[in-house]
Amino acid sequence: MAFQLLLRATSALTCLLLLSPYSAYAQSSSAASSTSSSSSSAPASTTSAATSSTGKNTKRGLSYPDSDNIADILNINQTNSVISWQYDWGLTPPANLAESGVQYVPMQWGSGGIENLSATLSAQKTDVLLTFNEPDFNEQSNIDPNDAAQLWMQYIEPLKSTGIRLGGPAVSSGTTGVPWLTSFFSACGNCTIDFLPIHWYGEGDEGFYSYLYQMNAQFNRTIWVTEYADTSLNDTEVLSFMNDTMTTMDGISFVERYAWFGYFRPENGSAYNMLNTDGSLNSLGQLYIGADTVETSGPATNTAAGIPVGGEGGPTPTLGTVSVGSGQVPTFVPNSAVRGGEGHAWGVAGLIGWMLWMWI
Repeated sequence: MAFQLLLRATSALTCLLLLSPYSAYAQSSSAASSTSSSSSSAPASTTSAATSSTGKNTKRGLSYPDSDNIADILNINQTNSVISWQYDWGLTPPANLAESGVQYVPMQWGSGGIENLSATLSAQKTDVLLTFNEPDFNEQSNIDPNDAAQLWMQYIEPLKSTGIRLGGPAVSSGTTGVPWLTSFFSACGNCTIDFLPIHWYGEGDEGFYSYLYQMNAQFNRTIWVTEYADTSLNDTEVLSFMNDTMTTMDGISFVERYAWFGYFRPENGSAYNMLNTDGSLNSLGQLYIGADTVETSGPATNTAAGIPVGGEGGPTPTLGTVSVGSGQVPTFVPNSAVRGGEGHAWGVAGLIGWMLWMWI
């Protein structure tokens, strides 16, 4: 009898643990004045949409991989746009982003050049920093959590005294992400993590909200969602997902900022791009930017080389793209990191490995 009672209690506890993230989401989305459930160690009350005095949404930003077509930025910095910040996985903005009037958030993508981090940020006069992009994934920054902790204390933690807010490493939402981050937090007990960036790709909002609440509860940090998208190939489903998640995150107090992936033109049959082939805003772009197209800039250019077709001009190339199968997620690696030997060249084996990892 005692064994049966213990078994029932254990089963009940397991169910509660599994369902708690969904309960938190249900409570937050059912009423704007409600609070999140016990899945979050830092209860997250809902708030109204964050809007600045200039009409910008203080949470909504852009991950900006499309560095080839420099005129595309004009659809972001127009008067009616609600976008308030942007980043491109780099530490220094190319000219078109620097001159856009939209806040640029720098990132220390990996370990390369980290010894110059303080001087670079000082020249920019920034007040916030993103760090280590998907260090758990060997085709991204690929850093051991103990090494990352040592780099943090040596080069990143001192920046706190200069008034810079520090964003923690942004792990992938795959099976290696949470274990890596757990090890990092254990190794970096004296690290100041002001907020935690997260990434998520998948289909349907339930999985997204579950992961969002899980990360807030487990690591007890304010969240920046710096990459996320619905990878369905159905345009209507993706648009619905975007609309729902934007509205919901605008009302969750522990979500400080978010950035849809991404602001680029169609590729590989993807349905989560915000631009048409001529650089105009598609339905996703119009919804997310909060405005209509004001600029078109012709056909796509040479993405791999970062050089506009017919000439050598344009901004310093920031990202190299890797093609993957329809419905899968492309990965972006800063060209400077690859040139410096920090990244990993994409051979056939690497590409197949990435596709299999995303598929399972």
